[in-house]
Amino acid sequence: MRLERIAANKIKVFLTFDDLKERGLTKDDLWMDRPRVHQLFRDLVMEADASLGFKADGTLSVEVFALPAQGMVIHISKTENEHEEDDMIEMDITIDERQDLFYKFHDFEDILQLVALLTRIGVKNGSLMSMDGQYYLCFPMSTRHFLGYDRLVALISEFGEACPYSPAVVKEHGSLLIEKEAVAVLARAFAFGTGSVENEADF
Repeated sequence: MRLERIAANKIKVFLTFDDLKERGLTKDDLWMDRPRVHQLFRDLVMEADASLGFKADGTLSVEVFALPAQGMVIHISKTENEHEEDDMIEMDITIDERQDLFYKFHDFEDILQLVALLTRIGVKNGSLMSMDGQYYLCFPMSTRHFLGYDRLVALISEFGEACPYSPAVVKEHGSLLIEKEAVAVLARAFAFGTGSVENEADF
């Protein structure tokens, strides 16, 4: 689990599925077991208080972005209301399950290094976007290759970080640079070899 304070009234929590398992929960419990989910978020807020000084009181807005094969990113924000009791915590929870792979990259060079590797294993698709000086790659769930889904996630994670934002948000507030087959387009533009790896042991 990783805790990060991103504003005076907002924290970000990254939980892996192993973290959930250690707490006796599964991803399905997020939709089916509201009391335990509320308790999970209360525990997270208490931990944020202890490690980050994030004081929890009043109404909390909780946004959960479930990421495939990785875990989830949770944004917890508190709103000020002078009429609320100090010891009362209320939560407004929104859960968004992500079906595609959406990653943020701080440096375009990281994308090029990833594209060189993806080209070797035959991956061609994806959309490339930019916003606020950052680059984003979105891969649809239809992306398939011999490495398997989990290995692809691990490979992409070496160069970028899972993004909790929706691709639609980045398209709206940023720029869509390459709509389709971004890996193939970049591979051609930067003259990466197209020879594919024939089996997993070669990669």
